[in-house]
Amino acid sequence: MLSFPREKLPKNPKILVIKLRSIGDVVYNTAVYTPLKKSFPGCHLTVLVEHFSQDLVRHHPDVDHVLSFDKKSGWSQIAFYYHLFANKYDVVIDMHEGTRGAVMCFVTQAPYRVGHKFAKRSFLYNVKLEFGDLHPKHPIDYQVALIKKMGVEFGEISPAIHICEQAKMKASELLRKEGFNDQEPFCILHPGAKIYDRWEAEKFADLADRVHAQYSMKILWVCGPGQKNLIDEIIPLIKSASYGFISTDLQELGAITQRAQFAVCHDGGYMHFASALGAPVVGLFGWTNPRIWRPPGTNTIIVSKEIDCRPCNLKTRKEICWNGKPECKSLIEVEDILSAIAEVYPAPVNTVS
Repeated sequence: MLSFPREKLPKNPKILVIKLRSIGDVVYNTAVYTPLKKSFPGCHLTVLVEHFSQDLVRHHPDVDHVLSFDKKSGWSQIAFYYHLFANKYDVVIDMHEGTRGAVMCFVTQAPYRVGHKFAKRSFLYNVKLEFGDLHPKHPIDYQVALIKKMGVEFGEISPAIHICEQAKMKASELLRKEGFNDQEPFCILHPGAKIYDRWEAEKFADLADRVHAQYSMKILWVCGPGQKNLIDEIIPLIKSASYGFISTDLQELGAITQRAQFAVCHDGGYMHFASALGAPVVGLFGWTNPRIWRPPGTNTIIVSKEIDCRPCNLKTRKEICWNGKPECKSLIEVEDILSAIAEVYPAPVNTVS
């Protein structure tokens, strides 16, 4: 089937959107929920994500239900797949394009199982759409293209992350516990990254000292699960900056991020998350191509250095990168970050030495 048969759907269809993978991918997937709801009035929209991404979608006003997939025991996965079948969806849209998402799509046995015509497991779909004529270039373009081919119209295309009031209250409590009052400006530094994509700990520490001195601003360190060791490497190197540390879930982290003057982080899930929330962001790019992976919008400044081996992959990555000293990140200096901060946060600096 080469086109989507809108006219054959029931009056209030049950629609399932499958979007597995990383936080950044799910951030961009949020751009399609409201247009889908408007295009199919009365539909019941369920979104299936992995467990670590559910906070990104569970408070979206146009999402009726969220399914969270976790790679637990075999029996729990069997129960999860049975649940997909038993829900009797009318339309299932696989926006994952990996084997697991395609299998999930097939297991539902929905009358209309939608996916990209050129996906590796496209034989598991019965509605195969091709969107090459839309010329997608960036990650969010690919998210939107498949839905456009279903006849859904889009206005302004942008991610939509919704933070609940309870998370905002909890965020205020967490900040107060770390010594941040409601009127005090602060910035976020997020050093989390894979070993082959990290900026040096000593540079993060120097950046914290210099931001604190120039802007009279406290530093809030944040990180993802299992990344606290990176901050533990940085803290002993700080000479003068006043700082705090918070590790929490994405809803509360989102509320904190919205209150920050700006955030500095690596190219990754948090960068896309923070940018989607409207926070000014300085993103450090290493091995990935910033022309493709930079967040949409105007609130993010990209810092990267041209280097012959970028973009790299698992086969071409150098030993020095696997040892935590990637040249593409080592070439970035603290002055580069400070210049970028001045662009996203044009506030007067502290001239007192």
